[in-house]
Amino acid sequence: DEVVFNKNELARLRRTMRDHPTLLLFTHKTYIDGVTPTDLAYQNDLPMVHVFGGINLDFFGLGFVLRRAGTIFIRRSFENNPVYKLVLRHYVSYLLEKRFPMTWAFEGTRSRLGKLMPPRYGLLKYVMDSANANDIKNVHIIPVVTSFDLIRDVEEYASEQTGRVKKAESLSWFFGYLRSLREPMGKVYVDFGAPVVVGDAPEPDDRLGLSKIAFEVAVEANRATPLTLTSLMCLCLLGTAPRAMTAEELRAAISFFVNWAQKRDIRISDDLKPDNLKTVQGVVDTLVNSGLFVRYDKGSTTVYTIEPEKHPLASYYRNSIIHHFLDKAIIELSLLKAREDRENVAADVFWAETDRLRDLFKFEFFYPSKEEFRENLKAELTRACPDWEEKLNTGGVMLKSLTNRFQPLIGHAVFMPFVESYTVVLDILSRLDRGQVIDKKSCVEEALSEGRQAYLLRRITSEASIGKILFENGFKMAASQGLTGETTEETIVARKALLRKFRALSRRMEKSRLEVLQLADKVFD
Repeated sequence: DEVVFNKNELARLRRTMRDHPTLLLFTHKTYIDGVTPTDLAYQNDLPMVHVFGGINLDFFGLGFVLRRAGTIFIRRSFENNPVYKLVLRHYVSYLLEKRFPMTWAFEGTRSRLGKLMPPRYGLLKYVMDSANANDIKNVHIIPVVTSFDLIRDVEEYASEQTGRVKKAESLSWFFGYLRSLREPMGKVYVDFGAPVVVGDAPEPDDRLGLSKIAFEVAVEANRATPLTLTSLMCLCLLGTAPRAMTAEELRAAISFFVNWAQKRDIRISDDLKPDNLKTVQGVVDTLVNSGLFVRYDKGSTTVYTIEPEKHPLASYYRNSIIHHFLDKAIIELSLLKAREDRENVAADVFWAETDRLRDLFKFEFFYPSKEEFRENLKAELTRACPDWEEKLNTGGVMLKSLTNRFQPLIGHAVFMPFVESYTVVLDILSRLDRGQVIDKKSCVEEALSEGRQAYLLRRITSEASIGKILFENGFKMAASQGLTGETTEETIVARKALLRKFRALSRRMEKSRLEVLQLADKVFD
């Protein structure tokens, strides 16, 4: 009863499914979103959808039900099984030729960080190969984004990221999961992205063509992701932590970001629309009762905060929307860098830093081409300050004035977990002696221990910066810079140099946080 969607989008979906072979690729955050397309199709008299699901859910009882509800269970890995691959490819071809709508998790697994994960190409390649072999035109790929006020799986993800082994699915697990859903979780929001139309499928050996299609789907999925009250409150409260926010400050910040998003055509949930902002108390009560937020109303005013041990959970919801704020965050941190560097031309320092940040975090986000990326930054600068170019070229005190146009600053709230986790990895690499080698698995295991120690020593600010996937991406970043492999005198120098740059970035983010706190007694204009 609490599923919120745009019925006009369903009308568009009905026409697409009638006229074209259609794929509904859903972003995957919890077990529930796997059945969302099927449920919506059934409830709204759409053609039934064939669901490709992991064989880990094919256990006694649940497997029987799901198979009869359109689910096709497939193995997680069948690289060395040519018969299995052949049968699956022919079955996918049959479904495509008959125009049976198909759906599966675009990322292949549930996102453990909240943000969109890199796509898995397996099923998408089978569909494209089938379309190519059978000359099937205009395959429509529609991203389906399911957002939640609360997700029961988030505590499980947080513990997994600290090293705990994932619990295997079973009948007893399933009943326990169902019992957990009895607690109030707020609303479920379903949004459909713009279709990615594949006129002519790429050739079977065209990996670049396949990756371009997947990238387009990822971009449309991110565009279709709405700001929700939960995600926006987490963004704001994590941005001021450890300081709490008064109810008035929080309302002002949320109103600012809602207005900011509307000017940029970013989707927002119904709860955040201006007419409804005064009626969100029920959602807030749910979030407080769940333990995600702390509300203190014993003093002269009501304040909200997030307990430090809940930061990994709040970070999950925050991560689901940070891609919308990526351009703003990169501009802010690059301006702070230009303010620090008084020896070089401010504009040169600024643009070099935007490119560097884009490269350092390429394993975390989906970026457009470099040309489009820079044009997007210029557009964001123009929205905030029409005479930004003059101020940037002038430098000096004008950079401070330009930075103020981006208040409230959020660069620290967007990038802090990634910077701090990467710093832990680089610190481990920097301590290796000449001739030593460490692989990714060993580095991540050591980083889990070192990260915990760094948090206790407050060298990192939050437990949200301690996570397996974060450390894995940190290692990938170091590898892309040529800093893994056997340790040499050259790599030792390069590792320490990059570590110093990340620590400088951490200091800039702390400066960003402090500049936000200077506005604590003001209502955001």
